[in-house]
Amino acid sequence: MADDDRREYECVQCGRRETVSGALVSTCRQCGGEMRNVELVRD
Repeated sequence: MADDDRREYECVQCGRRETVSGALVSTCRQCGGEMRNVELVRD
């Protein structure tokens, strides 16, 4: 699985982050808030 397929999402309510591959995450599993895509930072 390539790194390009992985996306990081952050909850706008609680700030929880999840990194997933090949899936769209729209609801936080912790609080039920909206998850938004976060650009991955590479050094």
